[in-house]
Amino acid sequence: MEANRVKLKFSFPLILILILWACAPAPQPVLTPPPFPLESLPPALTVTMSLQERVVAEEAWRHVQQGDLKAAEKVLQRLPPHLPSSNLINGFINLIRNNNQEAVNKFKQTLEALPSLSLARAGLAQAYLNLGDKPAAFDSLREVLKDEPENEWARKNFRAIKEELTENLRQTAREALKTGNLERARQSLLEALHYSPEATDLHLSLVKIYRERNDLESALTHLKAAVDLAPRNRDLLLNYAETLLEAKQYSRAFDTLEQALELSPGDKEIQAKLAELKEKLGIVDLPSQYEAIPRLEAISREDLASLIAIKFKKFLPPLSDSPPIIVDIATSWASRFIVQTAAAGFLDVYSDHTFRPKNIITRAEMAECLTRMLHFFQNQGRKIRPLIPPEKILLPDVSPEHAYYHSIIEAVAYQLMELRPDKRFDPEGPVSGREAIKMLEVLLALVQ
Repeated sequence: MEANRVKLKFSFPLILILILWACAPAPQPVLTPPPFPLESLPPALTVTMSLQERVVAEEAWRHVQQGDLKAAEKVLQRLPPHLPSSNLINGFINLIRNNNQEAVNKFKQTLEALPSLSLARAGLAQAYLNLGDKPAAFDSLREVLKDEPENEWARKNFRAIKEELTENLRQTAREALKTGNLERARQSLLEALHYSPEATDLHLSLVKIYRERNDLESALTHLKAAVDLAPRNRDLLLNYAETLLEAKQYSRAFDTLEQALELSPGDKEIQAKLAELKEKLGIVDLPSQYEAIPRLEAISREDLASLIAIKFKKFLPPLSDSPPIIVDIATSWASRFIVQTAAAGFLDVYSDHTFRPKNIITRAEMAECLTRMLHFFQNQGRKIRPLIPPEKILLPDVSPEHAYYHSIIEAVAYQLMELRPDKRFDPEGPVSGREAIKMLEVLLALVQ
């Protein structure tokens, strides 16, 4: 009996602890609000909803903004679960509760219905950050910044991830090169370019790898990208020109050497190479006016004719015994080039047999010329396909009734011409010498 009393004496505190533990409230989950403000639901989300659905969604969203997630969930029960607004709000509820994978699923469902909804992109990016998936977070943040370039939260995280991932891949490439693993180095550098396409050193490292593999075409692709990033780097231009010469792309090498000579006007080495190339291309007597074209703010019809005749010299058909009659080009420095391009049908001769060589070329006329050349090469059997579906191109300043509408759409679809920064085409605007050269080089690259 005494033994039983002793046993009870020692068991009672344990029983008391168990009772108190059972009655204690469960620990509250740790809530983590997103590090960016949750403002009103965007109109793109609510515009297709009925009035009743919108009222319910906004009520649930207010509870999320206030941190009352249980109330938000209760209100959401009155909203059809398939609606994008329901998925978005559920996504943020899960994000705040640190149920990050479920948040990812909900945000993805929202974006399936509304791909450009920045609020869902931001939530998705934060969920990926919480999960430690930085590559996925980078891609989501980039989409946010396309619509909201001034979003400080997105910019800060995007920059940090970009720098970290790029440097990690740089280091991986260095280590691979030390062990002679060119393929691993190549893959790492290409992946790094996904995060930092503006990094010239990545392009140049790839150039070295491709040259070791005797893959001049791929080397030229990255050299061209590097030159576009640093157009005033003389050594880079010379490197590009030398590689173009190796690839027997003499016309492009000529233009590149001219760019280098602009940076170093008295460079005898460049002058000698240009003289050699002129002879090879059959343009020993190239007029000085031609050399001034890259510096022109607006090119004329005779300037464009000369660019086409020289750059596409080997493609132009021979003149027939009955060339076009043109009455106003006798004093033009580009008269022989005008005859060649007019005979090929790239540039028009007017009904009064004039060419009007001094007329300034508009962007609409440039589009017409480029598409005529494109059709010329396609009719020869070259398979050149558009990069953008024509039906997806919307031009606010070019109506379907415009005389050059179809040519403009085609030039943009094949990326022979680009829109202005404000997304307009500017059909009546001029074409600078540099712009014209770039457009013709894009077409030349497609042809070659």
